[in-house]
Amino acid sequence: MTDAEPKPLTARQAEVLEFIRGNMAYYSPTVRQIAKELGIANHNAVFHHLNALEKKGAIRRIPGKSRNIEVIA
Repeated sequence: MTDAEPKPLTARQAEVLEFIRGNMAYYSPTVRQIAKELGIANHNAVFHHLNALEKKGAIRRIPGKSRNIEVIA
C-alpha cells in the first residue's frame, strides 16, 4: 500500500460511516444518535471512530460547529 492509497476501514468504522451517510437528510447525526443507533455504550468510542474516519479521509468535521460531519468518501 502506498501513501496515496486510502487506508481500509474496520468493520465498525464502515458501519459508523454508513449510518452517517444514511442519516444526512439535512444535517449530520449527533454523536449521541450514532451511539444509540449502533449500540455503542460509550460516547468516547464514537469520537474514536470519528477521529479514525477523519484520519482515513472518509469524513471531515468542522471545528466549533454542532452536527459537523461531512462525508467525503
